[in-house]
Amino acid sequence: MNQTISPPTSRKAAIRSSRKSKAAGIGLVVATLALTSCGGDEAKGEVSNVMEQGASESILAVDGAELVRTADGIRLRETVPTPPPGSYEYPVAEMVPPWSTPHPEVSPGSEDEPEAFTLWVAVFNNPDLCTDSACDADDLTADAAAQGGMYQADGRVADESEIEFAGAVRLGQDPSTGAALENPLGAEIHAFVAPHGKALTGPDLWRQLNGPVGTPALWWAAVFSAG
Repeated sequence: MNQTISPPTSRKAAIRSSRKSKAAGIGLVVATLALTSCGGDEAKGEVSNVMEQGASESILAVDGAELVRTADGIRLRETVPTPPPGSYEYPVAEMVPPWSTPHPEVSPGSEDEPEAFTLWVAVFNNPDLCTDSACDADDLTADAAAQGGMYQADGRVADESEIEFAGAVRLGQDPSTGAALENPLGAEIHAFVAPHGKALTGPDLWRQLNGPVGTPALWWAAVFSAG
């Protein structure tokens, strides 16, 4: 499995290397705790299938996502097969939310040009208050009744057959957008793998691994119901 993320000294945490997917040696702008240092007694461990892109009912990875809830945060591990370049739908660089920075152009990789992927976590503190009886983008605002928020958890350049992600979110940690995690034991949790196309170099790679691109219809998703 992956090595854990060391607690960052700033919001630029070092990308980790792993046996299955080698991460780039640049900073990852996430403020996560180490998987082993969320603290508190573990409430329960949960697993969820990782589904194919969009609303597909096809499974990409059976029990590929693992979640542990504690009183002061959540911890996630996710392992998925690396999608072959060109085998799925890619976002375009303009598909970024208003709170994010511009994204480099997106193009498919190849056997010799690995692709970049990021892991995102959506938390819905009050899932019973999600609109339309489903927690989604409408609920990812600080003033929404469901108090949803989005966090970046990990980023990888995948050059092996599997991608292994790991990350954590602290109680009250500032989100990328929306509301902070305040109900780790009872929140509904969605984990998303976002594709960024061929891994670039230098500042462009940093931007790929430190910002969102695409929409939920282009991401691979795992859902953990309210605890």
